[in-house]
Amino acid sequence: MLYRENGQFKTSYRADQQMLPILQDRWFMAGLLVFVFAILPLAAGTPGGDYFFRALAVPFLILAIAAIGLNILVATAARSRSDTPA
Repeated sequence: MLYRENGQFKTSYRADQQMLPILQDRWFMAGLLVFVFAILPLAAGTPGGDYFFRALAVPFLILAIAAIGLNILVATAARSRSDTPA
């Protein structure tokens, strides 16, 4: 871990409960969104853009959707398991 919440003190409960409380996380997510919505569409028009989308981007998106599905499945199974008495 390169950083944590050291030195980033919150002054209210609302600030403490926000989704990305660490400033570096907010900057990373902003940069990631710029990359996904601005840089990747521009890369599609380049000569190697077709290879990029067929060989790299589409399999990555398929595996990301599979990971989300597995996460939902495990969370649902854990929740239903914890509801049953021992």
